[in-house]
Amino acid sequence: MVITAAHIVLGGCIGITFLGIFTMLGVYLYWGYTRMDEMLGHVRNCQMITGNRFYLSMGPWGRIMMVGVVAGYLACPGFFIRRGLLDADEINNFPQPLKRRLIISHYIMGGLLLSLLMESAAVTLIRHWPVI
Repeated sequence: MVITAAHIVLGGCIGITFLGIFTMLGVYLYWGYTRMDEMLGHVRNCQMITGNRFYLSMGPWGRIMMVGVVAGYLACPGFFIRRGLLDADEINNFPQPLKRRLIISHYIMGGLLLSLLMESAAVTLIRHWPVI
């Protein structure tokens, strides 16, 4: 197999994407240990979030997952509020700076995962593309 410039560029992009993913996991871990009580204190009556509290007993990965769950529910609350699974007053009274950071981090993680999927598709195309 011949390594071309496309392979090198794509490898660099994948490396940057993985660096971003691990950085965001570190941020989620930090928030999980420093801000978890504050997050869960503001959403005590939300059925969806209290149903996912078992993640807290799973160690560091559970804390990362719980921050992701809270961020996901804050990013798209309308669907869950209409079905009565989240409390609209608690979502509205969530502290704005933390809420904004969680929503932005949720979209950053989604973008990084989408980027990784596109890069893996590009690797597959390059690998099976006939060399001229």
